[in-house]
Amino acid sequence: MKRFFALLCVLVLTLSLTACGSKEEDPPKTDEPVPPAADSKGDVQTSPDAPASDEPQMPAGPAPEVKSDSKYVLAYQGCQLPMNADFAPILAYLGEPASYFEAESCAFDGLDKTYTYDGVEILTYPDGDLDRISVVRILTDAISTAEGITIGSTAEDVTAAYGEGGSRYEYEDGDCLLSFILQDGKTVSVEYTALNDMLG
Repeated sequence: MKRFFALLCVLVLTLSLTACGSKEEDPPKTDEPVPPAADSKGDVQTSPDAPASDEPQMPAGPAPEVKSDSKYVLAYQGCQLPMNADFAPILAYLGEPASYFEAESCAFDGLDKTYTYDGVEILTYPDGDLDRISVVRILTDAISTAEGITIGSTAEDVTAAYGEGGSRYEYEDGDCLLSFILQDGKTVSVEYTALNDMLG
């Protein structure tokens, strides 16, 4: 009888050790963030519910080729923004603006529209089925004219780049009026304005 109980104890002990050995250990707890899993190619896989990046989206594909009738043209995100140009292909390239505003046009049949992007504001006027660029404004010192002038540039910088423009620092070429407003000797506004018979 003692032998039977001894064998039974050995059997129970063996079974309990086998059960403990098959249990997988939990990974050690840590405060370090777990990196996203990568697939077999090494590309990081993200969850469909993962929040989108706050980084501004860069335009995809080649910029549209837009004709200009002036030497004064602002380039933004690799795309030219000439006055009086059809804005539709430019809008398709730049994508959705940070903000948008529209109102009935006082001068035309249709809507005047304002598109605000990071550092640039673009205004359009209606021309039949088209929206044409009427004004482009530089809003920050992160954007500059082709000649290197931006918000904060000095009066000396402006005249060195464009020549003497009088007290109002206005420069006209083709269908564009490029104007700078200065306060205390520093540029506070840079604006391209369309010139044509319809706009006066």
